[in-house]
Amino acid sequence: MGYLNCEKCNGYYELKEGESPKDFDKCQCGGELRYVETADVNSDSLKKINSSSNNIIRIAGVLFGASIMLIPYYLYSPFPTSSSLVFINIDSFLLWGVGGLAAAFIGGEKLSDGAADGFYSAMISGLIVIIIFYVLLAHSFSNSSLINNIAFFAILILFYSLIPGIFSIIGGLIGIVIRTTVNLLIKNLTHS
Repeated sequence: MGYLNCEKCNGYYELKEGESPKDFDKCQCGGELRYVETADVNSDSLKKINSSSNNIIRIAGVLFGASIMLIPYYLYSPFPTSSSLVFINIDSFLLWGVGGLAAAFIGGEKLSDGAADGFYSAMISGLIVIIIFYVLLAHSFSNSSLINNIAFFAILILFYSLIPGIFSIIGGLIGIVIRTTVNLLIKNLTHS
């Protein structure tokens, strides 16, 4: 018998015996109807669930990557407002790259995802450092004019987010390459 699928509301109507697709011109919502042999009602629901779970995994990866990227601040610069050691230490650059790699490996699918996940991790870790050390502890924004605060914040973003972001983007791209390679190896092993 078959089904009529509305292209507007994605609703389905099961044709009853004796009914023809030609008996119906439009859906109740006004959308166009098309005839299909089988109803794929659960497909859209599964796509939404998969999309939501992928987003949650990706967010978890970005947050995990950001937490790795905070390690150099703890190790080499316990109070970043008074020390720049974190920016001249090779371990910092490596940990920023590893943070991007972890974020991309956990949640990325494509190269652009890897670069974005690495960058998001850098932005989050940089904002955490700025908020904790410059806003909450040092009150650096309280006594200056608005223009000075904006300029100071822009410089802080440059140092604490964009510089680590370069290394985390590179790490994110490497993470996607590793993830793709591992997935291909697993796929080849399971099909052998």
